Amino acid sequence: MKKVLLLHGYNGIPKIFHWLNQELEKMQYMVIMPSLPKQEGVRYDIWKEEMEKLKNELQGQLIVVAHSCGNSFIIKYLQESNLDIKLYIGLAGFSDVYKIEGREDLYEAVKSVAPTQEELESFKQKVEKRYCIYSDNDHIVPFEILQKHAENVAGIGQMIPNIGHMGKKSNLQNIPKVIEIIKENEQGKQ
Repeated sequence: MKKVLLLHGYNGIPKIFHWLNQELEKMQYMVIMPSLPKQEGVRYDIWKEEMEKLKNELQGQLIVVAHSCGNSFIIKYLQESNLDIKLYIGLAGFSDVYKIEGREDLYEAVKSVAPTQEELESFKQKVEKRYCIYSDNDHIVPFEILQKHAENVAGIGQMIPNIGHMGKKSNLQNIPKVIEIIKENEQGKQ
């Protein structure tokens, strides 16, 4: 069965994941959308423990769609797990540590999940296709960090104007580009 892991970020499951879940199920995908601890609960060790509970569901080839902190986490986690990720789509992703004035809580989470250079290299070797979708008006992650993430994972960068961080504040309801990328990669297999 075709499987997609939707991995949220700091503030929990964004609206676009509910839309993606519906669209992917229509396409006959099994969708795995864990609700991991959010905000101060975003720590690598805590998330790793939660992911370990899903090991059976995560067996076989996976497509991973990660949002925000979920991107850094999955890069780091792949080094320690035997996940078979064939396609990665990062949304508002980052792999460098950055700081936002007055947001020590977010900074601590970012530091906790930040991958090492070795983990980034391993990710590039293990994941065949990598895409990074980001916006020109993200209010959480600086634009240069978003762009650099695409470079760090040797991914195909896709800048979509005016979609913000793709979370609650952005009020984004859907993101058709993700479905388009998945369909293109499905057709490429045939």
